[in-house]
Amino acid sequence: MLELYHGGHTTCSRKARLCLKEKGLAYTSHFLNLRGFEQHTPAYLKLNPNGVVPTLVDDGEAITDSMLINEYLDEKYDQHIRLRPNNPLDKARMRVWTKLASDHGLSGVVPRVWPGFKAYTDKFNPSDLQQKIDRIPLTERKERWAKVARGGFGQQDLDAGHKAASLILTRMEASLGAGPWLMGAQYTLADIDLVPFVDRFAEFYPDLLNTTATPKVSAWLARMRERPALKAVWATDEAAAKAA
Repeated sequence: MLELYHGGHTTCSRKARLCLKEKGLAYTSHFLNLRGFEQHTPAYLKLNPNGVVPTLVDDGEAITDSMLINEYLDEKYDQHIRLRPNNPLDKARMRVWTKLASDHGLSGVVPRVWPGFKAYTDKFNPSDLQQKIDRIPLTERKERWAKVARGGFGQQDLDAGHKAASLILTRMEASLGAGPWLMGAQYTLADIDLVPFVDRFAEFYPDLLNTTATPKVSAWLARMRERPALKAVWATDEAAAKAA
């Protein structure tokens, strides 16, 4: 039995949810309220010691990191639609794209999204908030939440986000060819892993992603948004009160 612990519409959660949907795999959905620090509870940390989402549990075994989750799903459940090339060279080239998403996608999103979390950290008294931050396993995430609480995101962060988005979009624009997808005719994990980030870039960086500056990426994103699986995943965060 497949179970997915996720944060709904967060980019990395969407990556895993989209892969599951494209492959037609049923799963039990466990929505975690990240703004309420549910990803740092002792029970969840037993599954994912890093205290981040998503986490896939397959027959009691936990797999973490959205890129690795998607590779696992496609390898184990290859009787469904295959989302990786068969050729080793093409598979390696596909992983260049998934690694690009993993290495730089969040950097383009965080400075635009995370400052808004201050409305949630402000609800806690300083002592309770500090206890919650101290419980965060990863130093980078601990520092990011502390930065949110003190309102520390500024222009330097926004510029860094813009630079990360530009890196991804520039490489995509240069590489998209006659085929509709990043790997040509085959729809792969490259498309799945990048689209949650690029979809947000369209909102955050219209100067970078538009039909004039990046026509190929714009057309690719339009094709992605027409896929039934993407529409279904984007339509709900799978929180209990809203589950479709």
